[in-house]
Parts: sequence; structure tokens; C-alpha cells
Amino acid sequence: MSETLLPDAAAIAPEEGEQPLPSQPRSGVWMGLYLFASMVGGLSSVCIKQLLLPLQVSRIDPHTPYLSFLLVASVGAVAGLIASPLAGALSDRTTSRFGRRRPWIIGGVLTLGIGLSVMAFATTIPLLLVGEIIAQFGADALLATETAIIPDQVPLIQRSWVSALNGMAPIVGGTVGLLLVTRFTQTSVTAQGYLLLIVFSLLLVGSFLLVFRERALPQGGLPAFRLGPFLKSFWINPQRYPNFAYAVCSRCLVFLSFTLLGAYTLFYLRAGLHFSDAVAAQHVALFQLFSTLAVLVGALLSGWLSRRLDRLKPFVIAGALLMATGLFLIVSIPSWPSMQVAAVIFGGGFGSYLAVDIALAVRVLPAAENSGKDLGIMYMAIFLPLVISPMIGSGLLTIFPNNFALLFAFAALSSVLAAVLIIPIKSVR
Repeated sequence: MSETLLPDAAAIAPEEGEQPLPSQPRSGVWMGLYLFASMVGGLSSVCIKQLLLPLQVSRIDPHTPYLSFLLVASVGAVAGLIASPLAGALSDRTTSRFGRRRPWIIGGVLTLGIGLSVMAFATTIPLLLVGEIIAQFGADALLATETAIIPDQVPLIQRSWVSALNGMAPIVGGTVGLLLVTRFTQTSVTAQGYLLLIVFSLLLVGSFLLVFRERALPQGGLPAFRLGPFLKSFWINPQRYPNFAYAVCSRCLVFLSFTLLGAYTLFYLRAGLHFSDAVAAQHVALFQLFSTLAVLVGALLSGWLSRRLDRLKPFVIAGALLMATGLFLIVSIPSWPSMQVAAVIFGGGFGSYLAVDIALAVRVLPAAENSGKDLGIMYMAIFLPLVISPMIGSGLLTIFPNNFALLFAFAALSSVLAAVLIIPIKSVR
């Protein structure tokens, strides 16, 4: 299927074995609970990477914390890199009477809870790593299958709005997680934070499942499963689908910028600006709060304007460039006040990007019937940076001790390149 056909897919009758194209609008309650469920990935992952994991690693291994953080964060992200497209692809083929996405959503949140439980009581780096791998498998399977609901159940007229909700939800969830952990737990006892995240994750996903309905795929309506073609389907030829390739690469670079800033904010506040652990933890939560409020404003404004103007690319490009501007401010003026201003600029740009990048991705998907698998590949663009950002960060900070200016300048250039890669996409305005 051509990339340019997907936006007009409402005119195409579904083939045997495919879900009917969505036509009924989603209610406000449905969209609100979908936002809550989509927050769970950030509620756990962002909060862990920015606060709980750095604190826990620093206490378990105070001598080489950067290397231990590199190990746990990178290997855990590899699990997400595998889980996201795999869960999406398998959910495309699931013929359970409960639906094709629901079983994976339930399995994802339960697996996440198990992983967080292991991390909560880990006293060694290897055990912490095991918990992180399990948690990433659950969180990333959950994110991929929740995103696949958009082409499944959201009509075209609401798709950009729901895509914006889905895009900004993990960031909102990350801020909620940070505020909950710093407000209601002792940061010196990281187990409390992990257990609190488990409870809220189950509540948020469970609430959405109360209103989520989907039609089961008919038994025998899909081709017989064969491992070879199944594995081969994960290769998307960039020459055949260049717009999809550009979108994936741009998303990867934007999230590399985001993860480099997020993963090393606590380290920067401690080693670069010389705050204590307790003050640094509070500042991380405050930084994330400012950034997330700006994400919300940027996402809502850009989502509204993109629908009014019927344009996507300008908002993606402008968002990535604003992110770079915020990072260059941190590089230029190393102080806590400048970080607060940078949080607003960076967050506003990230919100603008997130508001429309999923909608853009849905329009350039190679094939509508494989939306779960292809959107899972789009989520690989989040998890690949989670793998390589600790390598980049630890490498730069080891070779150039505590040179956070160099690290954040690298992140800024990543955002600039992300903006450039959107320009060649021709099938979306």
C-alpha cells in the first residue's frame, strides 16, 4: 500500500480479516481515560530514569555510578526495543474473544508491575537489571498496543487530537510520577516510589479498560502464521517507504535529545551545579513540572493550529528547533534559573512535536492492516535512544569529566537534525 493512500483509507472497504475502519466518534470520557492509560509508560519509565534509578544506582555502586547506570538503562532499553514492535505485530494477529489489543494491554501492565516490584527491592546491580528488563518489556508492550488503538478505533476527524493526547501522555505521566514520588515517598527509600508507581499504573490502565471495547478478529480470517515471513515483515524498505523512514529517524533523534537531557538532569544538578541529593531531587521534579506544563500548552496549541491550518510538518520542525534552543540555553548559562527558562522552551517545543508526530506517522504507515507492528517500529524510535543515550552520556562524561555543556550541546544538535529530516517528507503537508 502506498504511503499516500492511508489518509484516504476511509474510502476503502476493509478486507477479510481486517478491523472495520472506525467511524463512530470517541466520547470525552473515552479520550480522557485513554490519556490516563497512555500516561503509564511515562509514569514509570520517565520517573525511573530521571529520579529513582540514578538515586538507586548511586547508592548501590557509589564508585562507578555512570557505568552502572549505563548498564541498567541501556540493557533495559534493548528489551523495550524488542518488545514494542513484537507486541504490536502479535497483537495485529491476536484472535482472542476479548479482542486483539486488550490481552496485550493487560499483560503489559501486569508485567510492568512485576518488574517494578523486583526493582523496588533490588540491592545489587544485576538484580536491578533483571527488574528493569521485565519492567521495560511490560511498559513498551503496553505503549505499542495502546498506540495501535488510534488507527483501530479513532475516526479520521478525531485522529490528530487523540494522537496529540497519546504523544504527550507519557511526558505528563512522567511529571505526575515525579510529583507523586517526591511528594508522598522518601527519596532515600526508593522502594516506596516503585510501589507507588505500581498502584497508580494498575488504576489508570484498569480505568480505561472499563470503557474500552473492541471487536474480536474472526478465527481463520488471517493467513497462517509462518515465522520467516513474520520476522521479515519487520524490515521496512526505506527506498519503498522513504517518508516512513524519515519520520522514524526524526522521532529517534528528538527522543535522543529528550533522553539525554532527562537522564542526566539529576547528575548535572549534583555534579555540575553542586546541589545535594535532596535538593537535586526536588529540582528535577520542578524542572519536569515546568517542562510538562509547557508540553501541554505547546501540544494543545499546536494540535489546534495544525487542524485549523491542515498542516503537520511546520509544527514538527518548529518543535524540534525550539527543543534545541532550550538546550543551547543550558549550555550557554549554567545556572538553575536558566534551567527553569530552558525547561519551558524545551517543553513547549517538545509538546509541539508530540502533538502532531503520531498523526504524521499514521499518515505514512506502509500498510493500515499492520498498524500495530508499524507503530511498534515507530516506538523503537523511543527505545533506541534509551539504549544509546547512556552510552553517549557515560562516554562523554568519562572522557571529559563532568562536561555537561558538551553533552547537552550534542543533544541540541540531535534536535536540529530531527527538524531537517522532516523537510523531505512529501506526502504530508
